[in-house]
Amino acid sequence: METSLTTLQATLQAERRLLWAAPAYGAIFIGMYVLPSAWVAMFGFHLALVLALRPRLRTLPTRWLAPVSPPLLLAMIVVGFVGGTGLWLIWPYVGVAAYYRAHLIALGLSDGFAWAFFIVYFSLVNPWLEEAFWRDELTHPTRGLALVDMLYAGFHLLMLAPFVGPFWLLVVFVILTATGWLWRNVARLSGSLFPCVVCHILADLSIVWVLYQKWL
Repeated sequence: METSLTTLQATLQAERRLLWAAPAYGAIFIGMYVLPSAWVAMFGFHLALVLALRPRLRTLPTRWLAPVSPPLLLAMIVVGFVGGTGLWLIWPYVGVAAYYRAHLIALGLSDGFAWAFFIVYFSLVNPWLEEAFWRDELTHPTRGLALVDMLYAGFHLLMLAPFVGPFWLLVVFVILTATGWLWRNVARLSGSLFPCVVCHILADLSIVWVLYQKWL
């Protein structure tokens, strides 16, 4: 009975923390649709994450860098490259909007320097903050699918909606929900965010590199 009560309390606390997703979503929405700017979206999103993480910033390094088994880390490295590889392979079939390049230029990704900064910052900073936020601050104790996994997938749709149709938005949502579930359970079972961060870095880097190549 005590164990069930503890689990229920942990679940309720996890659900209440999900309210922190609202500012993160708001920042993406403002940056994509109100003040169209990739920089407003990215820095606003990261500010929302930092504010949510602020009470525990000092303890995050122990979660980020907790050691894990080499086989698990290797497996996550392999998974990390799937995102960019998959995007490259399916690009001809997605039907990306004809104004893809023009819209990215309007959002501030207008030259090689802007892209270089975006790729480096987004690939090396974003994964640490996102994993601390979605897989630690907002994590859920269940092994099964949780609302936080879907919320993680959902904010990506705000960024993709101007470029692809409803079918591919649904495909992305399913894939990213599964990814969120996987990363959350890897962090939960290993006690470390490090394998998820590494996987996330490689996924972001490979995907953004493909987006840049298609922008050229």
